[in-house]
Amino acid sequence: MNKSLDAMNTARSKWRFIWAIPVLLLIITAVPKIISMEFMVNNMEAAGMGHMTLLVGIIELLCVLVFLVPKTRNIGFLLIVAYAGGIICAEWIAGKSVVPGIIIQVLMWIAMRFESPEFFTIDNRRKF
Repeated sequence: MNKSLDAMNTARSKWRFIWAIPVLLLIITAVPKIISMEFMVNNMEAAGMGHMTLLVGIIELLCVLVFLVPKTRNIGFLLIVAYAGGIICAEWIAGKSVVPGIIIQVLMWIAMRFESPEFFTIDNRRKF
């Protein structure tokens, strides 16, 4: 095994909690969408997606749930960063700040680097 991967696995336990921040943010924003709280419906209508509030909330929560299951964490990570990209696009189109989506995106990439460093390696010896 690579020495840098060993060092990352040692550091993994120290930095694993970073993913909790964006995951909690996504849960906190998914629940008001699912229960159709007025402020969230108004925000979604301002972004032109008022009719999809419930669907977006369910998708957001499913992305988080897939990430929280250890065996599906890699695909959950990809779903969350794709969803965060959608947040950035929707906020940009609505003329709002894109900072929340960027924060979620950056924290997820950093967290995944410490959570699963092998996710970022390329094995040239693998045969298909």
